[in-house]
Amino acid sequence: MRNKANFPWSDVKNFQKVLAVTGQILENIDPEYFISPYSVIPVISQILGLNTPDMGGGKSIYSITSIVFELTNKKELFVELFEISLDEKRKIIDEMYEMIAPILLSEEAEYIDLLIKARYKNDLNDNAVLINVFQEDTNKKLHIFEKFVKRFNTKKGDFGYIVHYGSSGDLYREYPFLEKVPGSVATEWRESSFPVVNEVVFANFPSSDLQTKKTIRGWVIFITNDTKELLGSYKLRKNKIIKAAKLAKILGSKIIGMGGLIASFAQGGHFLSKKIPDVGFTTGHAYTIGNIIEMMINCAKKVELSIENATVAVVGAAGSIGSGCASLLVYEDPKKIILIDRNSFGGRNKLVDLSKIMKNKNSKIDIMVSDSLAALNQADIVIVATNSPTAIISSKHLKPGAIVIDDSFPKNVPKSIIKERKDIILLEGGIMQLPFSLDMFFARNMPDLMDAPLIRIISCKETYGCFAEILVLALSGHKTNYGLGQSSPFLAKRILKIAKKLGFMNAPLQCFNKATEKERMFIVKEAIKEDGYAKTYKGTHSHT
Repeated sequence: MRNKANFPWSDVKNFQKVLAVTGQILENIDPEYFISPYSVIPVISQILGLNTPDMGGGKSIYSITSIVFELTNKKELFVELFEISLDEKRKIIDEMYEMIAPILLSEEAEYIDLLIKARYKNDLNDNAVLINVFQEDTNKKLHIFEKFVKRFNTKKGDFGYIVHYGSSGDLYREYPFLEKVPGSVATEWRESSFPVVNEVVFANFPSSDLQTKKTIRGWVIFITNDTKELLGSYKLRKNKIIKAAKLAKILGSKIIGMGGLIASFAQGGHFLSKKIPDVGFTTGHAYTIGNIIEMMINCAKKVELSIENATVAVVGAAGSIGSGCASLLVYEDPKKIILIDRNSFGGRNKLVDLSKIMKNKNSKIDIMVSDSLAALNQADIVIVATNSPTAIISSKHLKPGAIVIDDSFPKNVPKSIIKERKDIILLEGGIMQLPFSLDMFFARNMPDLMDAPLIRIISCKETYGCFAEILVLALSGHKTNYGLGQSSPFLAKRILKIAKKLGFMNAPLQCFNKATEKERMFIVKEAIKEDGYAKTYKGTHSHT
């Protein structure tokens, strides 16, 4: 048998020692000081002398500095941990993070089975003796760690937010071992893996309303599957979404938001609401559609495009985001609206029904229903919101001077189009600017998702509207469902009003993490002049 130090898992004796010693060090700390077991792991990591993310100094519960005075008489205990190597300590911390979810979900046996069949299959090499020892040791770790997990699961958080990986590349960066194992082993892991959880604290929100919170706590819960595989399997996405939502509830979430395509997978949130009826859910679509329309108006002003003379196309108009944007558009009086979705009987019927509702609100607008992207050649403004896992719109679809807002995840307009076409503006839909006064604390580094701006929260205080919505609702103490099913223009107006009072703003116009260049704005403005649609904007602003 190989030397235990060479295995990618920790030695059970070291695991026990770390837990026993850190338990003594933290024994006088009130569990209520922490939010959940995920709050404590960063502190244990610092006790072990490991490098950790920026924990915000003494202001953050994730910093050992915040409890240093309670630990001054425990110095001799730290010495007991010196003999454990740094590599071994890192293994232990990683294992603690991973074990919390299966323990809270009471799925310890499934977790061990997953490790044996997938994560450590190559290392165990089908060696029955080694597998048996590994199984016994992991059971011991889970048993002793369970008491710790339950002690610190104080349920003091406000919200949960479920999201998934955009592409297989995102997943491989977080789990590089998946590229090294056979496809069947990777599939086994993907089907049974547990969520990745990052606990977050947002503090110092500006608020003059005494009923509105200034600090909220919650969990970003990543389903460890990418868009394509979730789209390909109903059973997979159903199981993974339910598991993530249950975990959010067990941790103490009062309301749970949905990012990426989670809302679409969960039937506009209704599926989750039926499965877990005693917690609130929100799709995040209300804030998103309101933001997209405001972004459209802002950009149109900058390039002097008259929306009253413009044709606006909505791709994915049968979906929640698309139909919501279309419903809000009628208040802005565009000359023509083109509703585009897939060529299916159900999709066509939805578009026809939507067009009738829109006509009832504003009979002056010309509304066209189509299943062809060729219709985009007529559009001055294009809003894209589909669940396609790949890019579907190319340069040939867009006229000179077009403004394109892509709210799809993953993106439906390729990055290459920015270089191909200097005469169009491509914008990332639904990006919000958080209040500048905000302080943010994270229990660990965010997973590396190239196509989701959760990382941008830290550097630029920007995020998607769907995440901003859960923050606004949590700050307001909202605990019931908000905007399930098709997007509601009424709820969009309401959430925008509340958000602005809390200091939320529209982010600068941008795409793929780069601001829209002045040169591009000028070229598009000139193209619009040639088209004859350059007039001062006189929109109704009724959505705000």
